[in-house]
Amino acid sequence: MHNKSRLKIWVCEYVSAGGLASEPLPASLLQEGLLMRDALLADLSALGVDCITSHDSRVAAPQHAASHAVHPDEDPYTHWRQQLSTHDIDACWVIAPETGGILYDMHTLVQAANKPWIGCTAKGIHQTSVKSLMTDMCQQAGVPVLPYVFLDQAEPLESLPWYGDAVLNGWVIKPDDGAGCESTYYFNNMLELIEFTNKNKLNELVSSSRCLLQPYLPGRALSMSVLSTLDQVKVIAGHEQLITVQESMFRFQGAGVNQAADYLPAMQDLAEQVHRAIPGLLGYWGADMILTADNQLILVEVNPRLTTPYMALSQLLSTNPAEMILDAVLNQLLNPAIAKSSTTLTLTTAAIAREESLPV
Repeated sequence: MHNKSRLKIWVCEYVSAGGLASEPLPASLLQEGLLMRDALLADLSALGVDCITSHDSRVAAPQHAASHAVHPDEDPYTHWRQQLSTHDIDACWVIAPETGGILYDMHTLVQAANKPWIGCTAKGIHQTSVKSLMTDMCQQAGVPVLPYVFLDQAEPLESLPWYGDAVLNGWVIKPDDGAGCESTYYFNNMLELIEFTNKNKLNELVSSSRCLLQPYLPGRALSMSVLSTLDQVKVIAGHEQLITVQESMFRFQGAGVNQAADYLPAMQDLAEQVHRAIPGLLGYWGADMILTADNQLILVEVNPRLTTPYMALSQLLSTNPAEMILDAVLNQLLNPAIAKSSTTLTLTTAAIAREESLPV
């Protein structure tokens, strides 16, 4: 690809960059976002890339980038449009949640500025951000994926083809466009499920019309970091997910980065199947899955962006991971490197456990 030292990249990690400038900042999202932002900026700086970004005025400006503060009285999108129009930017790299179409909207923002996007296509983002659509596409392509039904269409429960498995192992309720463990509930019996559903109809804890009901599948929670060109796929690391259930809600506590390396061949096969089903997956993307008792990988969801384990990959790969992603997107070149060791990335701080927020 062209000389990376001459590249100027606009980097935007939505939460820390001011996307919630007029709202309280959830400590858990902020910490995760800052760690991913700083890891990416450090990797790009090591390549000699010039980076431009922004930061919420309540958090410190990042190292390794020229950054402008976004204040509570400012519209972050207006600020970002100004950055994209006034700087000589070669490409844009965005980290944002899929929830509420935020990542898709950020792609639209970059597209309107006529700048190259480092990541999955708009179509790929849409198809993976909507979990029901992702599941339907994967099922049609023969990919082993966790089944679902919309919560408001789940009656009678006894008619569901996987009803027996759910009665035995439990039920999961999650938003159709959520990210990670956000607003994801677990119930180990049907009475708890019915009670929650009735309460939800009154209080709208989650939107039942856009919420999924799934069987809980016992097994090991794994994820993978994947690189793709338009026609090639490479799993570069396989991870254990550190997930707990607290007050009936799933909580993501971190990851054993590349601690599931023994399953890389099976993950590679699954990643190739997913990429054939959803060809808009480009650059770096992640996928969550369950390893069942009989060593089968069942897809849970796909994340069309950088995922939390990215922040540790530069320690584990022989090649700079940002360079690998840039080569995949800009030059359609896939580096064969894979992670050769592992580490544990823990996000269990007191602030996260209490879900504290920083005030506006």
